[in-house]
Amino acid sequence: MKEGLPYCTTKEAIKGYDESPIAKGETNDCVVRAFASAFEVSYDYAHKYVRENFGRINRQGTYGTIHKMRQIAEDRRQINYKKVKCLGTKTSDYGQYSLKYQVKTKDGVVKRDMTVGTFAKQNPVGTFFILVSKHAFTIKDGVVIGNWDDAVKKKRVVKFAFEVK
Repeated sequence: MKEGLPYCTTKEAIKGYDESPIAKGETNDCVVRAFASAFEVSYDYAHKYVRENFGRINRQGTYGTIHKMRQIAEDRRQINYKKVKCLGTKTSDYGQYSLKYQVKTKDGVVKRDMTVGTFAKQNPVGTFFILVSKHAFTIKDGVVIGNWDDAVKKKRVVKFAFEVK
């Protein structure tokens, strides 16, 4: 078995997940679960919020999450008394952020994409809403909350990250 990051199951990390009839009938709800665990709200509240504000359709994935999270950060909206901050270096006036970092190699200095393992190592404290290719999860104080394989696949490239505090 691969050595992974610390992991917490969804039912342990999200309020009301086990008792929720909505959760039992859902699929493709990684954004809802990441939202619930990052903002420390119940699954049902997160489900309703993501449906109303992100345009999610039941049992289907959530599209435009990056734009919606960025909008929450720019509007300085509070959700459960928590605010969102975009992480990375701003690369354009259109709100694009880059999580690339510099590494010294024998050939000189190169820029590399941030991986889940590197992100967790560089951010051991705090709550982070993480977006990788077609998936979302939370890292809270170095512990992954999402699918079990999110903690094992440390080489996945982090597309966008938002700090929730």
